Amino acid sequence: MSNDKQKPIKHRLIEKNGIEITSENLEEFELAKTQFLNDVSHELRTPLSVIKMRIEAIEDGMYENNDLAFQQLREKFSEFEILMDKMMKTKSLEKGK
Repeated sequence: MSNDKQKPIKHRLIEKNGIEITSENLEEFELAKTQFLNDVSHELRTPLSVIKMRIEAIEDGMYENNDLAFQQLREKFSEFEILMDKMMKTKSLEKGK
């Protein structure tokens, strides 16, 4: 008896490379994807918010030492770059590179 007859057709969506994707798998994937995007959004927004705040503080003349302000901006930008690099590495791993 083939696998097609063992599982109801309504639950089987796709079979690709020997992997069967069901509606349950797809729902789990969508939930995980949503959570991942929420996490990434938060992680990226934090350093960007700090960078924006520091730029506004420089514009408003709140720093007596602009060199210190620019150093702090560079540090936050480096954090942002690290996050982006991690995301790109994750994307490459998913593609099998």
